[in-house]
Amino acid sequence: MRFRIDLIIRLLLATVIAWAASGDGLHISLQSLQELDALSSGKIEGPDDAAAYVRKAAALSGITDPSFVPDLESRLAAAELEAAKDPNKLVSDERVAEAFNLMSSELQVAHPARVTAADVLQHRSVSASIFPHVFSPKTVSGSRPVGSIVMLYQLWYNGGVTGGVRRAAQLDRPPGSLKISQSGGSSGLDKNPNLIGREYQAAGYAYFAQRSPQQIRSFLDRMADTIGLPEGR
Repeated sequence: MRFRIDLIIRLLLATVIAWAASGDGLHISLQSLQELDALSSGKIEGPDDAAAYVRKAAALSGITDPSFVPDLESRLAAAELEAAKDPNKLVSDERVAEAFNLMSSELQVAHPARVTAADVLQHRSVSASIFPHVFSPKTVSGSRPVGSIVMLYQLWYNGGVTGGVRRAAQLDRPPGSLKISQSGGSSGLDKNPNLIGREYQAAGYAYFAQRSPQQIRSFLDRMADTIGLPEGR
């Protein structure tokens, strides 16, 4: 049952990244993170490119059957294509913050960590220093759609923006300037767990265990609408 709930969480957020910069540990391999970043460096020039990118990104997260959320893949692909054609179609930091706060409310987290657009900007600028093709640097006015979903996963997993992220943001590192060695990673849970993050994780597991497929689908649709994903084609 725990595996199934975790899979649903992954389907919700369609991502492979757990926070890697703050020193809090990883629960997904660095190899997967690096593969996603390499994948994200490719150009998207048409619908087929966008669909292939989203499918491969999902596969890197261990999602081989996205049928649980049949529209999410097509909506992400449509959004990636739009963003590739028009930078104004990037997902704003305000939308990411709104989606996270909606998630906090829907999951009924006991001590919700409300985030703002400024918090999201901090988070993505630090993330871009490690994985510059997944995340947009602070000089860009928003995030590519897959990157915004990745951030939502990170924010959920960590219970908002961690102190490590805020400290790293003060260093103002350029995109791609921070390298993480394979030997430094861990596939286990944090040795010094973030208690708020654990509260968010527990709330997420409980939510998906207790809701019907229809309720979950409604929640996913609201999340997709909040970050502005277009309807799939």
